[in-house]
Amino acid sequence: MKKKISRIFEIIYKGSIRVRIYGLFYLCYPILRFIPIKKNKIVIDNYWGKGYGDNAKYICNYLLSTDKKLDIVWLYEPQYVSSPENDFPMGIRYVKNRTFKSLFEMYTARIWIDNVRKNFSINKRKGQYYIQTWHAGFSLKNIERNVADKLPPRYVKRAIKDSEMCDLLIFESSDMIEDVPYTFWYEGPLYRKGIPRNDIIINPKPEVIDKVYSTYNISKAKKIVMYAPTFRQNYDLKIDSQFLKNVVSFLSEKFDEEYVMLVRLHPNDTKSKESIFQDTSFGNTIIDASSYNDMQELLCATDTLITDYSSTIGEMMVSEKKCFIYAYDYDQYMKDRGLLMDLSDLPFPISKNESELKKQINDFDNDEYLKTVRRFKKQHNVFESGHASEDIGNIILEQIES
Repeated sequence: MKKKISRIFEIIYKGSIRVRIYGLFYLCYPILRFIPIKKNKIVIDNYWGKGYGDNAKYICNYLLSTDKKLDIVWLYEPQYVSSPENDFPMGIRYVKNRTFKSLFEMYTARIWIDNVRKNFSINKRKGQYYIQTWHAGFSLKNIERNVADKLPPRYVKRAIKDSEMCDLLIFESSDMIEDVPYTFWYEGPLYRKGIPRNDIIINPKPEVIDKVYSTYNISKAKKIVMYAPTFRQNYDLKIDSQFLKNVVSFLSEKFDEEYVMLVRLHPNDTKSKESIFQDTSFGNTIIDASSYNDMQELLCATDTLITDYSSTIGEMMVSEKKCFIYAYDYDQYMKDRGLLMDLSDLPFPISKNESELKKQINDFDNDEYLKTVRRFKKQHNVFESGHASEDIGNIILEQIES
């Protein structure tokens, strides 16, 4: 009963926020649309207010390196960014999202950069340029229009409007989704030569790897295996600490190296965190890395990935590092969500239980693995240029200077 009451209050609270935002928008729009656009202003929204990360981070890093006079504004939510003065680098102005100031910044910017759909009815002005970087990597699951019947009607309406405003869509290179414009209700230019956040995967920096090791106090003599399962409804992840300890042992025995495991769960999955990390007997062998703000940096430091249906398998393809798919709930997941390709057609060893995973690790042959991965990349056009951030950054500079 308490949970139901709490849920009702949560719905009312969120609804009141939505009403305030819409009200603010409709009150301000007649005024803001007459304020001149600032030609060198770029406004970024990462997952509706998250911190310095994803594709926009790497585009910004390039822009900051050019020493151009740019006004880069990052919209943030306090629930995601508790100390913005520490989260953002010099040269980035941070503004609290869903405020009058954030609306002012959006309506007076020359460039918008988002990785998700805009979450309320903002209208792009003439003279503004909107880049949608999208948030997913390698396409393993159906998205957007291809699953429109399973999406909330409100989202579909918002997505269509968002795509109509979009001037450039960045999307991964593979042929997994046959018709990208159709899938996104989109008719404009595409950039498909790589994903900005994956530049660091192609060109890993030693200082980034050192940062990850230092953050978690890991000896450089040890290898990192990361367990990164995809999101599940109700956060129903059926994994315990004993399984994870066993995986570390399997890898250590096979490759004659000492391994440490980083566990990367969905940020809101407190249920699984409590289940896994209530056992403290494994010390610093299994570490919670769910709150680390940049998945790409973790992947740079990772030697081996254990995952299931996550798009991070794309990063493992381009880096050609070891990846094992552990899909204990494959049949149910296919029934609930479905995939674009059967897991058996992917270039990674697949297992549905612990004994199968142990066998796949024991039987692993790196030469055969590389042949399989490279063949798949060639067949399905999985490609990263390594300079997507620079390409997109230069497009932005051209728009600003035009």
